[in-house]
Amino acid sequence: MTEGPFNPNTAPRAGSTAQDRSAMRADMNKVALELREAGIQLYGFYKIHDLVPYWNPLGFDFMCDNWRQLLDAAGKAPRLGSDQIDMPGYDPWLKAGVKSVGFTQTGKPPHVHLDIAIDRPGLCRIYILEEDNARRLDVLRRARIVTAKDSDVFKTIYRRMEGLGVDLNNHIGPHLEAGRLVLDGINFVAQDHKRLLDVLTNLKYPGGNNVFFRGEKSGRGHFFGMASFLATDGIGFRQIWQTFAAERPSATGDSRTPAMDPKASARFGDSQNLPDLTSVHCAVSKRICNFHIDEMGFVVTDAKGTIIVDPDALRHIFVELLWKTDLQGKLPFWALDNVNFVIPSSPNDFSRVGVSVDVARFGRVKIALNGSCSADGKMESSGTLTLGFRF
Repeated sequence: MTEGPFNPNTAPRAGSTAQDRSAMRADMNKVALELREAGIQLYGFYKIHDLVPYWNPLGFDFMCDNWRQLLDAAGKAPRLGSDQIDMPGYDPWLKAGVKSVGFTQTGKPPHVHLDIAIDRPGLCRIYILEEDNARRLDVLRRARIVTAKDSDVFKTIYRRMEGLGVDLNNHIGPHLEAGRLVLDGINFVAQDHKRLLDVLTNLKYPGGNNVFFRGEKSGRGHFFGMASFLATDGIGFRQIWQTFAAERPSATGDSRTPAMDPKASARFGDSQNLPDLTSVHCAVSKRICNFHIDEMGFVVTDAKGTIIVDPDALRHIFVELLWKTDLQGKLPFWALDNVNFVIPSSPNDFSRVGVSVDVARFGRVKIALNGSCSADGKMESSGTLTLGFRF
């Protein structure tokens, strides 16, 4: 006898037994207890409901009526650090384009991870990270600053932005963290990311020129300028320096003071005759914003207002982006902080290539070993041991 077509209305229905439901509750309680160990008591405090458990990894999605309070508590929890990661394996939030702020437990594994959606109010999830990625968590512990506004990194970036006409206190939302260096910068959820985009887009120098070059990942507009934003999450802004105005004073402004030849000074380090070449770089998105200061700015305008990406972009890409940023968590911090590559650029008059290693630091005293060779066809090489003082 041939069986008829499948009829979902008459098919037997699967249901969870009392034993199954009890096991699910036990698994969810295990995850919630790990979060309590990290400093947040989830049950009974944040009005959570609609719990949906899952396994591999073990965790559950839930709705939270007090999600803003949960976000604030996660930012202050002593054993949670900001950690923007995707769920191991298949990530339904990533597939659905959910924007969120994430936190991972520090200390010995296993570690609980909490995600709070910021574009779908109330949607949250917690799960257990079974794998022990000690090196990544070491980065997390070192970058963690409980009171970010008291850090030197935040104060430096705040003063820089204030000097450009932007008070960051008017834009920072409930979550703020500061990195180890101004190159890492600060991360925060914006109170209104669209308003922040408008402020940075319309910010002007006293002469009327734009302060920032706004980039888009679409590739439209200035090709090389847009290419510099490929690693930026969200909309990127790079500070523009004007070649026709003395925006930054030279370190040797007194004409009576002998100035060192940049090509000669390259044997000892960057020339001190140049003005401050640092540049503010901002990334603004609905999920998270990052403001940091690059050691080497490379976007300038000429007297006609033409945007120029100068050759200093090479040093920014290799030293600041690839070496000091992308390799965080993969190499020891000692190497990232003390090994510096000499790339042809403005500070050495595009004349040297090599490496410099800070072999010792004693308070304000630094001893460095430098090795470089000429990049202008003369094939001249040099090795120096320098002693520097910071006053």
